[in-house]
Amino acid sequence: MNKDDFRQWSRRAADWGADYRDTLRERPVRPLVEPGDIFRSIEASPPEAAEPMDAIFDDFEHKILPGMTHWQHPRFFAYFPANAAPVSVVAEYLVSAMAAQCMLWQTSPAATELETRVVDWMRQALGLPEGFSGVMQDSASSATLAAVLTMRERALDWQGNKKGLQG
Repeated sequence: MNKDDFRQWSRRAADWGADYRDTLRERPVRPLVEPGDIFRSIEASPPEAAEPMDAIFDDFEHKILPGMTHWQHPRFFAYFPANAAPVSVVAEYLVSAMAAQCMLWQTSPAATELETRVVDWMRQALGLPEGFSGVMQDSASSATLAAVLTMRERALDWQGNKKGLQG
């Protein structure tokens, strides 16, 4: 994809996202499909050559979208959708455009130091004393795992990693 096509498709995706948000209330919360419907709509063999973006976008709208649960729908009450505010969509686009891997300071000093600062802002907002810290997790699952491991260590007086967990 050349630079001009990238700009064109980025604009189309942004327009699609804005229109999606405007029409969300009109969509069903959960997809009106049966197991296997999406699978059967996708070609059984991989494409022989690259497909044009028009065809890919059409597949997205007509094969993928009908099978999506709309987490941001005003009548969706399961789980806790928290990552689709318009500003977070734009931020995600910027990070995605860089294909940043932000797992360590060495791989992304800016992301690491920004996370450290934001976690401290959260500490201040919660009225916690200096010395409290933490990290941001990428999902509820990893946050729950971190919490369970922390509770386990606290229950073991922080010795589980040092002495092991055998009874």
